[in-house]
Amino acid sequence: MQLDSLENAMLSAINPILKAIIERFDVDCNQDGDLLVNSLKRFHGEDIQLCRNCRNLSRRIADPFYEIGSRILRIDKDFMRSMFLGQKYREAWLKGFALMMKGIRKYGIHIPFTPAGPFQIVWNFTYLCNLKCKHCYEDAGVRQSEFTTDQAYETLDVLSRIAGVGLPSLSFSGGEPLLRKDFFEVTAYAKKRIPYISIATNGTLLTRDNVKQLKDVGVDYVEISLDGASKETHEGFRGVSGCFKKTMKGIENCVDAGLDTCIAAVAHRENQGEIPIIMELAEKLGIRFINFNYIPTGRAKEHMELDLAPEERMSILEMIGRKTVNLYTRAKQEEVETGRTNIRTDQFLSTCPQYASVVKNLSEQIGEDFKVSAHYGAKRGVENIASFLGGCGAGRLYIALEPNGDLKPCVFFPTNRETVLGNILEEGFDELWSNTRMLQELRNREHLESYKLGGRTIGCGNCRDKYICGGCRARSYGYFDGTLTSADIGCIKNEKLWKRMAKSAQ
Repeated sequence: MQLDSLENAMLSAINPILKAIIERFDVDCNQDGDLLVNSLKRFHGEDIQLCRNCRNLSRRIADPFYEIGSRILRIDKDFMRSMFLGQKYREAWLKGFALMMKGIRKYGIHIPFTPAGPFQIVWNFTYLCNLKCKHCYEDAGVRQSEFTTDQAYETLDVLSRIAGVGLPSLSFSGGEPLLRKDFFEVTAYAKKRIPYISIATNGTLLTRDNVKQLKDVGVDYVEISLDGASKETHEGFRGVSGCFKKTMKGIENCVDAGLDTCIAAVAHRENQGEIPIIMELAEKLGIRFINFNYIPTGRAKEHMELDLAPEERMSILEMIGRKTVNLYTRAKQEEVETGRTNIRTDQFLSTCPQYASVVKNLSEQIGEDFKVSAHYGAKRGVENIASFLGGCGAGRLYIALEPNGDLKPCVFFPTNRETVLGNILEEGFDELWSNTRMLQELRNREHLESYKLGGRTIGCGNCRDKYICGGCRARSYGYFDGTLTSADIGCIKNEKLWKRMAKSAQ
């Protein structure tokens, strides 16, 4: 039995106690409001005035619970204090923490963990797009029915009430979100209700005026797709002549405006040699880089030959991972020497769940214990939570929202009867989040499959890292005809299975 399986067995025994404790201070006071959030602020040093009953509950029950929890997870309390109280994203952190605590009360602690509501929703805001990308999961560009502006407002009101806490983070994607005429209007409305707002864009519409509007409405983070270091590679993949120059100018405009900017690249057979150059560009500009997994869904189903073989994917993940581990060791050394560090360890990211396993192995090789959780880049002070968060977050840490209000576990799942959980304006979100069979299946790593091949047992179910990775469930669904629990054949540990499937496809 794996260590995490033993931990889950032990946690099952104490979960009733944990639930009962949180229930004592997860209350809404008529005078003070949400005691769970208020007790957290108080624990980290905020001078917050509470009524006598709330003060007693906070001191006698919440404080000891937080203290023991931070010690078990080895969380740096100074770091957490700065996140919750001292920086501009404090409300997102507070909402995320409240969802964690309410998740423990609702589901107990299980590895990987499920909060009471998603930390993030990716909203494919429109089907409209001005490019024709080979990998488009939405198969965008064809006009279809999507929410009106008023329905978008209503949706944001729903999101602001998730689990009685509200959504910490919302990302507008598409299609190309900037093509909707009401984008800035809806985003301004969103920012008043959700503390962290980001946009994923192809960059071609990031003119100086549009970038200024992004800043004016409060967008916190801009992710810009760049799939080639050359005009030929990028435009060959994105399908429209002239888009490379516009995207490069869009990146420049965002950097000049001081927006938190990230270059996003989908690694595939035609651009893998240019990924290092794109990463160098991100480093030179002082911005982030994220590598997206190639998922056989939507338009990508027509270009399966572009998907990387496991050894090719592993090479890219190790290249990104070395940069991450290097930043971590530099940050750690700087803290030792000066008592603090400004080095960010979340500059290089990947949506491949295997990235967690790669970074763990690379850090162990130099005698360190540093982990990330897929594209949730671990920060100094909370790296141990990466194991807790547990890799693939589809339907567990985040969820996807379609332009017409349909909810799916992840944007990389196709849209069909199996994958659509319900509609956000027709069914109760909290009910869907808690009781949908597909989400329950995605949250359980015990049922992942294993295979006997060449005298060896392979597959995600047999992997020692299944609790920090779990494989990409959308890849499983795409390659195995709608099966959620099959192997992620993009992983190097499942290379034999990849080769067998590639041979049978010839």
